Amino acid sequence: MKKYEFVIVGSGIIGLTIAHAIKSRQSNASILIMDKEEQEAAHASGRNSGVLHAGFYYTADSLKAKFTVEGSRAMKAYVRARGLKMNECGKLVVATNDYELAQLDELLRRGQRNGSNVTLIDEERCKDEGN
Repeated sequence: MKKYEFVIVGSGIIGLTIAHAIKSRQSNASILIMDKEEQEAAHASGRNSGVLHAGFYYTADSLKAKFTVEGSRAMKAYVRARGLKMNECGKLVVATNDYELAQLDELLRRGQRNGSNVTLIDEERCKDEGN
C-alpha cells in the first residue's frame, strides 16, 4: 500500500491550487488527489463563469471582500505573467430608480473601503464628456 504525505479531496480549482502550492514549496511531496468524478473540474470549477469579482458587493472590511480583491489582483498578475488571454472589461452597475441610486453610493463606499477599483459615472459627467 502506497503512503502519501498529503491527501486532497476534490480536483476542482481549490484542490488543484492547494496541490500546486504544496508542490511549489515541497517539490518531492507525495500527494494523492481524490475525486468522485473521472476528470478534473467536473463540477463547480468546470461551470465557473470566469468572472473575477470586484469586491464592492461585500460588507466593507470583511474577509470575503479582502480575499475577493486580493484574489482578483493575484489572478490578474498570474495571467499576465504567463501571457494568457484575459478579458478585462470591468463591470458597469446602473441604477434605474432613486432607491437603486442610493444603493450605488453604498457600493461605491464599500468598493473604496475594500480597495476595489471603482469609479462613479453620473449624468453630469457624461454630459461634460459629450456622451
